[in-house]
Formats: sequence, structure tokens, C-alpha cells
Amino acid sequence: MSKTALRRPSADNAARGAPRGRSRAALSLAERPNDTEVREAAWLQRTAAAFGLYGLNLEPPRESDRLVVSKPIIRKFPSTTRRGAHVPRRVAALVLPVLDWGLVFAAADLAARWGAGGSLLELPLALAAVFFACALALKAGLWLTESYVPKFAHFRPERSIGGLALGAIAGLTLSMLLAPDAQSAGALSAVLPFAALVMAGVHAATMLWLSAAHRRGVFSETCIVIGATEAAQRFIERAQRSGAVRVLALADDRVGRAPASVNGIPVAGSVRAMLDWDGLPVADRIVVALPAHATKRTRAVIETLKQTPHRIDLLLDFETEHMQGLGVDTLNGVAVACVSGRPRCLRRALLQRIVDLALGSILLAALALPMLAIAAAIRLDKPGPVLFRQRRLGFNNRTFTLLKFRSLEIGGGGPTRIGAFLRRFGLDELPQLLNVIAGDMSLVGPRPHAAGMQTGARKPEAVVAAYAHRHRVKPGITGWAQVNGARGGVKTPAALRRRVKLDLDYIARASLWLDLQIMARTPMIMWRDGKRR
Repeated sequence: MSKTALRRPSADNAARGAPRGRSRAALSLAERPNDTEVREAAWLQRTAAAFGLYGLNLEPPRESDRLVVSKPIIRKFPSTTRRGAHVPRRVAALVLPVLDWGLVFAAADLAARWGAGGSLLELPLALAAVFFACALALKAGLWLTESYVPKFAHFRPERSIGGLALGAIAGLTLSMLLAPDAQSAGALSAVLPFAALVMAGVHAATMLWLSAAHRRGVFSETCIVIGATEAAQRFIERAQRSGAVRVLALADDRVGRAPASVNGIPVAGSVRAMLDWDGLPVADRIVVALPAHATKRTRAVIETLKQTPHRIDLLLDFETEHMQGLGVDTLNGVAVACVSGRPRCLRRALLQRIVDLALGSILLAALALPMLAIAAAIRLDKPGPVLFRQRRLGFNNRTFTLLKFRSLEIGGGGPTRIGAFLRRFGLDELPQLLNVIAGDMSLVGPRPHAAGMQTGARKPEAVVAAYAHRHRVKPGITGWAQVNGARGGVKTPAALRRRVKLDLDYIARASLWLDLQIMARTPMIMWRDGKRR
């Protein structure tokens, strides 16, 4: 596939694949793109759009696209190879609303049992609605006072207290108007003020906990800033005040001119050195903060950073709380333009995690006895451990320990007798259900490759420029590539390019329905392939 196939054709000639200003008839046979090139170009454009990329390339990276480093590396990046617990701020912001819904229902149910002699679920619908509406006034008061706009760094309990007081007054007023009898009105009058006090205490305790977690960086995104510039300094100062972002380090290719640190954040080395840094997988995103006039340098940096699966943002260097526009987002209250990658869909990630835990636990329980039998057979067949452990690349290039049943002899020998059977039908992969439960893998996703894997004595990134983008999601026990015939090792550049293409195709189309289809097809394909071997 040629590089010209990646260029976006003009509107008039896109379908025909002809150069501008020349008709299709004027082209010689050798110049006409074949159907394969047209389909490849269309697929690349669709996938690049799904990934939020300005261009996608399955060919080896060109030397002209690489960032030229004019000075040697004279500094080192910090030894940050692990990150602590991390909870997205949007998820943390749901804690109080969810707790309040439970407390509102409990208050309504208590008032119903006291005033009407039955549970809220046992009463007629109209009567139950009265009790619930009066209790719901407490939550309405919190909405009106904007108590659900958490500022983890600056806890203000007066908003919650004021909102609950307003809600209690509104609830008592509704109880006088809507309650069917004096006993129901009396029960609501006693329960609502008590519920307001309980909710105020819950709000105070929860916000204190959230504030403490915020100070520990639990809700902070981690990022690396490119460029020791004045814009970077302003971004770091704002991040240190708000706590919304934790800057791990700065990278600058002109490190000889850059200061040793910016606001206490080390200027650790070049962009190339950052790509080789063990702590890079810890970062959630990379922010490019180069001067606006340095367009050539910025383009070279962005092209180099596309070798990582991280989201890459270009700092626009002006403050905003509400910024709209294609590709424009806010980070730390500052406008950024996304030039590679898109934010993870929390709803999709949460749904996938629920499916992984639920279905993974069911499969682990159902296959426990067969797995014990396999473990016993391995132990009796050849001496050595039952499980094989290997470091593999996962989400965002983070490494984890993958588990498999041992199928090879100790000391680099060939497959054992039981091992050959296990590999033939893919049964050696069953212990990876433990990796799924632990959160390192999903049931469906690109197969994880070994850290340091090479294809034809070359690193995968040197064979396929877009290789790192397969790590934008968690790896899986099975995947789109596996059900399309791309199983086993990738020993040739052509095999690696096909595997990456199928993996990127899955990531661009990922959905629960597609995952279910892949899981349903996997056993049949494994059985069919096993019988052929």
C-alpha cells in the first residue's frame, strides 16, 4: 500500500481515485489505482476518524516523519513506573447523587410505614407517590442550591445545609397539601427534618472523604507536557492550584536551553527519551505546549507522538470553562485541541467491566473443575510449574503478568504431550480469566503481545507505524483478529500488518453486541482450527 493511498482525495475525484485536474480516461493503466488501494484508503480514513487521528499509517514509519534531536540527552526522567488508585472525576461526582437517591427512598418508605402502615412498595400507587414526592423535595432543594457541583479542593458545607433546609420546608408544605390524613402528615413532618439531618451528615462525611482523596491525587489525570514554555508554566501553575491534573514531567528537545524544572516539575529530557521512559504508560495523556509560531516543530513532535496510544492534546493557552467546537476540549480549565485519540467512553468502559466481571466469574466457576484436571495433567506429564507467566503489553502500553497453562518443556524445549493438545484447542489460555477478574484484560480485545516482541528482528513500531494504537483498549482473551483467522504468532511483517489492521478495525467498531458475537464465534472457531491441526 503506497503512501499516496493515505492522502484524502478531493471531493470530485475521491470516488474515482483520479488526480486533480485529470480525467480517469487520461490516466495510463499503470497510474490507475486498483480497487484494493481505493478500499485501503477508504478504510484508513474511516478508522482515522474513529480514532480522532489526523492520518493513519500501516506502513513502516519514514525517516522524514521522525523528530530530529539535535542535542544529546543530558537529563533523566523520574522513576515513576506505577500509579496509585485512580477514579475519574465524573465517576466521583456521582457518589453523592446516588447516596441521596437511596436516602430519599428510605425516608419515604419510613414515613409510609409510620403514617400508612405499610411499605412504600405495598401502598396504592397514588398514596405511595405522595410520600415519595414529599421526600423528593429534599433532593430538589439540593439541586436548586447546586450542591451537586463538587469542588473537591474547597469543601463548602453551607450549600448542602441550605439546600436540605429548603427541601425540608418544601416537603413539609407538600405534606400539608397532599397527605390524605393527619397521621400521614404527622409522619412526614417527623421524618423529613430527621432525614435532612442524616443527609447533611452524609454529605459532610462524603465530601471530607472526597477532599482527602483529591489531595492524594485519586481524581487527578496524569499528563506529560511537551515544551518548557511560558504556556506550560501557566498550565502547571493552574494544575497545582486546582489539583485536576498531575504533571509528571516535561520533555523538551532543546533541553540545553530549558531550565532544570518548571514550578518544581523536572524538565527531564527529549521527546525521544520520553518515548523510551518506563513511566510513560502511567500518563493518561500528553499535552503539547510549544509556541504558536513554532508550527514546523509542533508538527514534527505530533508526528513522533503518534507512535504512542496516548491521547495527545495541543494546548491552546487560554482559560475557559465552557469551550465548544470540533476537536476542542477543556483540561484543567484550559482549552486544548485533540490531535490524536479521543477520551474513553466511561459508559462503554463501565459496561465492559461489568460484563467482564459477571461473565468472567461465571466462566471461571463453570471451568474450575476442567482447569484443575488440566493442572493435574500438566503436573503428571512433565516436571515444572503448572502456570506460565510472561510480561505482556496492555492498555496504554502498561505491562502486566499474563497467565497461561505451561505447554512447553522447561529449558526451551518443544511442547509437552499435554501442552500440544492444549495449544491446539487454545485451552492453555483459560487461566487468563484470572487476568480478566483482576482488570488487566477483558474477555474481548486485541491479543496482548509480549513486551519486547520483535518481528523479523525488528520492533513492531518499525514495521507498522500505527502499532501502538492497538493498545488504546484492554487486551482480550479472544478478539476480532482471532475469529478472522489471525491466530498465533506474528512472524512476518505481512502477518503483523494484518493483525494490527484487524485490531484497529475492532477498536473503531467496539460495542457490546460485537463483543457478544466474537465470544459466540470463538468456541466454534477454536474447535474447527484444532481439528485441522
